[in-house]
Amino acid sequence: MAISVISDFMNAAVYDSKGHLVLETEENVFQPRIEEASINTVVQEIPNLQYPVETSNGWMYTLSRGIHKGQKLIGQLMVSVNATKLVSLVYDRTGLQETGELLVGIPDGPDKIRLLLPAMQKPNVIVLPYKGAMAKAINGESGILKERNYRGARVIAAYRPAGFLHWGLLAQMEIKEAYASVWSVRLVILVTFSALLFVGALASLGLAKAFTSPIIELGKAAFALGQGDMRTRVKKGSSCFHDEFSNLKDAFNGMAHRIASHQYILEHEVSERTSDLAHAHDGLAREVEERKRIELELEKAKDIAMAADRSKSEFLANMSHEIRTPLNAIINFTELCLDTQITQEQQEHLEYVQFAAQHLLRLITDILDFNKIAAGKLEMEEIQFSLYEQLEQSLSVLAARAWKSGLELCCDIHADVPDQLLGDPGRLLQIFVNLVGNGIKFTKKGEVIVSVTVNSKSADDVELLFAVKDSGLGIPQTKQSLLFQAFSQVDSSTQRLYGGTGLGLAISSKLAAAMGGRMWVESEGVEGLGSTFSFTGRFKLFPSNSSMNFLMFKGVRALVVDDNSTGLRILTDLLKSWNIIADGVMTTEAAKSALELGESSGHKYNVVLLDMWLGGVEALDLVEYIRARPDLLQKYASDAEVNTLYPVEPDSDLALPSAHCLSQQCSSKSTPDRLRYGPNLKVEIYTKDNVSSAIIMLTSVNHMESSRCKELGLPFHTSKPIRRSLLNRVLRSALGFEDKMSHDEGKTSKESKKLNKRLHVLIAEDNPVNQRVAIKLLHKWGHTTVLAVDGAEAVERSAKEEFDIILMDVQMPVCDGFEATAKIREYERSHNRKITPIVAMTAHAMMGDGEYCIAAGMDYYISKPLNAKKLQDLLQYVATSSLRVYSASPSHKNSMSMW
Repeated sequence: MAISVISDFMNAAVYDSKGHLVLETEENVFQPRIEEASINTVVQEIPNLQYPVETSNGWMYTLSRGIHKGQKLIGQLMVSVNATKLVSLVYDRTGLQETGELLVGIPDGPDKIRLLLPAMQKPNVIVLPYKGAMAKAINGESGILKERNYRGARVIAAYRPAGFLHWGLLAQMEIKEAYASVWSVRLVILVTFSALLFVGALASLGLAKAFTSPIIELGKAAFALGQGDMRTRVKKGSSCFHDEFSNLKDAFNGMAHRIASHQYILEHEVSERTSDLAHAHDGLAREVEERKRIELELEKAKDIAMAADRSKSEFLANMSHEIRTPLNAIINFTELCLDTQITQEQQEHLEYVQFAAQHLLRLITDILDFNKIAAGKLEMEEIQFSLYEQLEQSLSVLAARAWKSGLELCCDIHADVPDQLLGDPGRLLQIFVNLVGNGIKFTKKGEVIVSVTVNSKSADDVELLFAVKDSGLGIPQTKQSLLFQAFSQVDSSTQRLYGGTGLGLAISSKLAAAMGGRMWVESEGVEGLGSTFSFTGRFKLFPSNSSMNFLMFKGVRALVVDDNSTGLRILTDLLKSWNIIADGVMTTEAAKSALELGESSGHKYNVVLLDMWLGGVEALDLVEYIRARPDLLQKYASDAEVNTLYPVEPDSDLALPSAHCLSQQCSSKSTPDRLRYGPNLKVEIYTKDNVSSAIIMLTSVNHMESSRCKELGLPFHTSKPIRRSLLNRVLRSALGFEDKMSHDEGKTSKESKKLNKRLHVLIAEDNPVNQRVAIKLLHKWGHTTVLAVDGAEAVERSAKEEFDIILMDVQMPVCDGFEATAKIREYERSHNRKITPIVAMTAHAMMGDGEYCIAAGMDYYISKPLNAKKLQDLLQYVATSSLRVYSASPSHKNSMSMW
């Protein structure tokens, strides 16, 4: 910056080696002769500077530099430079307030610094000691520090070098003046926070007192409606006072009224069609001679009845939005109320309301899904997903139910089953939850086993066979054909004992067919032998390079102790697929024998995976036995360098070296690429103090068992059914591998900060209930919102301010969501503004909606009524994803996501 300011050359002259003037750009400006000694003092690399002086032409200074021919000095170049800009820069007060100033320093000997221009605050100061920020700047450093200036005041100073001139630039200001505004802001924040805290506490006490009566009333009404009383209504509150409970009451009454109206319309329409059919039959009985005409009328009546049935199915499929919106509003507002400060009694009533509403929503969803399938409006997604994670997620949802029923829930995925697939993970999860849930419901004791195998496989796709086997009641063969029919169960007692709509298996069977497969059941009809529900599905393969690295486990010896033979087999096979030498036993005594045999044969185990309960008794005896005999186990590795310094090729039969090789100072020069365990290796063993780290407890989902592990001093445990990723991490820690866990945790922490980023959201929605739901949910998650009641207002709002995301209803008055989005995109292009992600909110998430949304310039779409979990996941996805570039290319169309 300084070079650009001072590069204002006025005149120049050339002197020879004797000091005589040879050439000048203007006469009578330079001396005709200079001392020869002064020429010899000029170095070649750094120009010689004479300090600025004020002349009639302004501030001027001269620069001189030697002229060399090879190593010989043959003359000197001298330049006269106008320093007015430099002086103006140094003495400019802009942004320096009262005590700020800018100094330019030049080294003057080894211990002094001469100021190019006198100090502004103290003009008689032109020489400073060679220290502090100015000395650092002259030495080529840049930075900011706090020090005392030439007046003895504490200042904050910013310094940097001035290029090839070896000058130093220093800008400084007194600390008291620099930080005056920060201290004022601190005081304002403290006072504001205290006031808000006091007002919030008073408001919470008042609100909690007013919640009790409407909550009880809503709970009773929701329960009555769930029992089938369509006349149930809740009493409206005062018209002068309108709050969230008033919204809940209005939404509930509106939902009850619509359900009753829909039921009456359906009954009336079916009655009319039935009446037409009856008249046709009467005509057939009365007029035998007109048989042909009557047969035609019967055919017509049949068509009318089938049309009525189709109308009913289409009507129910299209009524999904109208029925679910108020019911979902009840669930969401109830959840919002649960997050406020309420009494225990209020919480119990709200949870009862939420349970009744969710139960009613499940019943309605089953009926609507079935009718949607019957109407041919069910569409399947095709997105990339992890089969392992999807399967483990469905089992984790039901693990608590299995544990409460005293059942063992196992998952057996064969090693050749691919993980990354293209398909509809949501529908696959729906099938698994239904089948596994039925297995748990109808099994009193024993186990429920989920297995996945490959039926057939090609280069592009794979057909998988899924099976859910239980040890429950069994199904008679005469009744098996009824299972996949709508509203059918094995017998009437099943409905009385276990509940349900009888639609789950019918829907699951249709979903399996939509995946290109089929569903069937195998059962002997004998209690205890149970049933096996199987289905197939065809999925496209998704190429992926992400896979766990199991080479580090090569050579590890593990002992699995589990009294359930199925779980023992599945876990042992899984460990073997990870290159672990695994043995399995079912009793404490067998485990002790296996440990002693390993010790005596020289093949000690490195880790023990122990079920928390063996034969109904806590496995504490085996834990104490291992602690008393730590020599039975042997450390395999304790240093992360094992993973990186000594690679093993996939086809190698050599084990990775353990950490004791590092203790013998194996250098990278003397260590070959592959190592064998030599006879002189030092083997590390466990002690009584640390042998507990070699035991991994297999617990249930009961959190009390996790606490029990901590009481027993067992640091590593994982719950059943086993999750592969979690077991892999626990094994790495137990074996002493320096996994990337700390790195991943740091990365997760950074991602969580992104996920928790506060967003500024524009909500374009005309429905008051959906408005309240969206605003309350977004405020609950810490986001700020702006509401637009139609598309025209949304366009106006987006032009006035920038938003992180826009939630756009597709159907609105004045200007719909498609037209509004097109106008917003056009405005962004014409004004060169950043593309704002737009999420379409549509009541009918059908095929074709996505194409319309893409054509209008939208990025994502979410179905209504709004689901809190899906909306939060979508916001987190948008907050952590890079924004798309506005384009109409096919690749952009494929990037559209539905939530």
